[in-house]
Amino acid sequence: MINLENYTPTSARKNFYKILKDVNIQRKPVTVTPANGNEDEAAVVVSKRDWESMAETIYLENTGELPKARERSTDDSGTTNIDDIDWDKL
Repeated sequence: MINLENYTPTSARKNFYKILKDVNIQRKPVTVTPANGNEDEAAVVVSKRDWESMAETIYLENTGELPKARERSTDDSGTTNIDDIDWDKL
């Protein structure tokens, strides 16, 4: 598990601008954990860009397309001929 910077709700409220800066510029997710320390009630704050990337990865994994995407991303040629794409199978 990744070691994330942790805030209580009160400290998150006081440092909200810094949190937004960290998650967007430095791309560092942070956690907000209730003062009672209950990890089950914690939240993770990430940038919209990182969230969209994670959501796309989850979607590709759930649809079985992730191995195909990985294969295309490791193609040594660096190019894809549009005529070679089987659009019905995407």
